[in-house]
Amino acid sequence: MKAPKNILVVISGKRKTHEALERALLFVTNKAVHLHIFNAIYEPVMELSDVLSSAHREEMKQQYLADRHLYMDEIAAQLENKGIKCSVHVAWHRELHEAIEQAAIELKPDLVIKRISADTDSINPFAMPVDRHLLRYCSVPLLLIKGSQWSKGPILATIDPHASDEAHITLNNKVLNYAKLLGKMTDNPVYGVASYIVPSMSPAIGLPGVDYDLIRQDTFKFYEEKMQTLLTAHNIPLSDMHIIEGQPQRAIPKFVEQNDAHLVVLGTVGRTGISAAFIGNTAEHVLANLECEVLALKPAKEI
Repeated sequence: MKAPKNILVVISGKRKTHEALERALLFVTNKAVHLHIFNAIYEPVMELSDVLSSAHREEMKQQYLADRHLYMDEIAAQLENKGIKCSVHVAWHRELHEAIEQAAIELKPDLVIKRISADTDSINPFAMPVDRHLLRYCSVPLLLIKGSQWSKGPILATIDPHASDEAHITLNNKVLNYAKLLGKMTDNPVYGVASYIVPSMSPAIGLPGVDYDLIRQDTFKFYEEKMQTLLTAHNIPLSDMHIIEGQPQRAIPKFVEQNDAHLVVLGTVGRTGISAAFIGNTAEHVLANLECEVLALKPAKEI
């Protein structure tokens, strides 16, 4: 897999340091890489329609935009002085996630890099924090980071070995390929990780003659055989294969903590409408419980 060469970097406000930009620079290994540095701005004062005339609001908006462009141009100048190709993009938008999604559609980057928001752990399905929304709708690979540098620790490629349709199989391979690329970049090991659930039944209504230990063993064996095939095809040592029992939103974060993992690479399938509000998807629930960085990948076509 080739490294991304067209990267959208989300610059948050006017801060002294920009972790997303520092991380993006680690991808710049040759002159073929182009950074799109992006900043979204909106001022609630512009909503005071009863106080400000439309002409005054427009004048203020242009002043805000001019100030932000000036700030971004200074960053771009510093990058260009280092021989780094870049372009500046400033958007006026009330919702940051929508501004980023629109930029991703228009610019068609290979990767979006953004610092993790402070509100990622919201469990209110109607709150839709920025990162959770991006995880659901961003059409290109999304790297959510905590700091400016890669850390030491395993990179987890979370896959679904039970996948049988072409779209999910392709997504599994995409997750493994990207994890291997980042493992090589960071000199970190890549773990292939899958979680499985064993059907259970209350002992009070258990069926006679049903051996649940045997069911557990058979389920594990099924996942093990599928995982071995996948990892062998990607030249990942079977010693780095990990199959864990439990719901992924609990099992994977626990595994991350136990193994001091640095990054989780996962596939995510977006939903819309009421099902999205109430159900969400596995990747969102995993993200809400993780204490590490995340790379979320979408299938070529929505599943």
